[in-house]
Amino acid sequence: MQTSPIQVLIADDSSFMRLVLSDIVGSDKDLNVIATAGNGLEAYEKTRQLKPDVILMDLIMPEYDGLYAVSQIMRDCPTPIVVLSGAGYSNELTVFDAINAGAFDFIHKPDSTRNAKIRDLEHQLTARLKSAVTVNKQGLAKKNSRENGHAHTFYSRLEYEILTIGSSTGGTGAIEDILKKLPGNFPIPVVIAQHMPKDFLHSFSNRLNDILPLKVKVAEEKECIQPGIVYLMPGNTNTYLKRDILRNTVSVQFTDKKFLEYNDPSVDCLFASVADVYKERALAVILSGMGRDGTRGMERLFMENAHTIAQDEKTSVIFGMPKSAIEKGVITKVLPIYDMAGYIVSCLS
Repeated sequence: MQTSPIQVLIADDSSFMRLVLSDIVGSDKDLNVIATAGNGLEAYEKTRQLKPDVILMDLIMPEYDGLYAVSQIMRDCPTPIVVLSGAGYSNELTVFDAINAGAFDFIHKPDSTRNAKIRDLEHQLTARLKSAVTVNKQGLAKKNSRENGHAHTFYSRLEYEILTIGSSTGGTGAIEDILKKLPGNFPIPVVIAQHMPKDFLHSFSNRLNDILPLKVKVAEEKECIQPGIVYLMPGNTNTYLKRDILRNTVSVQFTDKKFLEYNDPSVDCLFASVADVYKERALAVILSGMGRDGTRGMERLFMENAHTIAQDEKTSVIFGMPKSAIEKGVITKVLPIYDMAGYIVSCLS
């Protein structure tokens, strides 16, 4: 546990923004602004020199941008980075590039056209910076994963009918790692609840579609799920699955019901419905994330004899969600992220 103030480096090309952010961060007794930087190169050099505990980083900066800084820092001196940028309003893929390069998390910088103020984010900013220092730096450092896409021979009668995944902070990279290693003829549907704003989920879906042989889409209400398609639960509602016995179909349903740990989307909501619909014929995975969302849903799955899997501590960016499910005693297998896809395929082969 860190007892001294958390040392923060702030990188933003606007001198005014550096002043405002320094005032916001410095007003918290647990945080101390150790330095500021005006572009990505300066941020990289000051990180190597001063070794801050965490970095607050803009992405859009002249000459050397934030993406350059994230890549260089994670290569040479891995340090948790919270991205604060307006890049997500115009090019959300840049944000995913930063997260895939190792950034811990992303916060939208308020857009003046949306009548939002940076000081409205004070609590969110300081909370994210404090969370970032608890991160597993090894989990942040990205490792190249081999893409699959080749056809695989599966059992003619599969033991499992669905793969469901729940994740939060650090989950996008973990999800991508798993999906990239699944064969192009993966024979069951994949339903995923990833904590993420609704607009970013569409960009995440587009990004995955560009790199995967499997089709990826954001789920729509009343849509019947199909084998071989990856469904991301939308970010503006909680979502569950419902079986139509007469038609022998399973469809996506939206609900206004709120859950204790997290909402829109709630992993608990999705997992519990998968337990109701598929029972022991479900494969369920809980990945990196802060908090305890997913534990109650995993408990329902475990009680139905579904196969429950958790990401291990060493490869989780944040071990909170997997740890909570493991400590509850509802996980049957704990795996590093690089072994997850192979194990899932082996369960069907």
